[in-house]
Amino acid sequence: MLAGAYPPEGEAADPVALAVLEETAEYVGAGLSDLINLFQPERILIGGWAGHQLGARFLPAVRRYAASYALRHPAQKVTVDLGRLGPDAVTVGAAILPLADFFARGGRRAEPAAQAPGPAWRTASSERVPH
Repeated sequence: MLAGAYPPEGEAADPVALAVLEETAEYVGAGLSDLINLFQPERILIGGWAGHQLGARFLPAVRRYAASYALRHPAQKVTVDLGRLGPDAVTVGAAILPLADFFARGGRRAEPAAQAPGPAWRTASSERVPH
């Protein structure tokens, strides 16, 4: 799809591929506009394999559609950019979660979880059954 929409120099672009990418940019922009309206973020990063593959060519259209579908005030305060971690952004983010938890506890190990009592039906049935 991407090769058809953006062929090497000298070759004509496939109009259907271009139309599909433009429609996809509109859907992504509309989805981002919902996030902008609800959460009013300062920054949105598009990453992973899609951001890595479509990136620079796709981003201006996504920004345009996000701004056109979002409310004016929140849309003026948000920037939509490409993430810099590349296709491994999810993996890197997941690897940071245990460290974030560790630092949130001030560098101390987690306290062992207290053993919760069993359900009442199990206690009642074990008392009735002779051992």
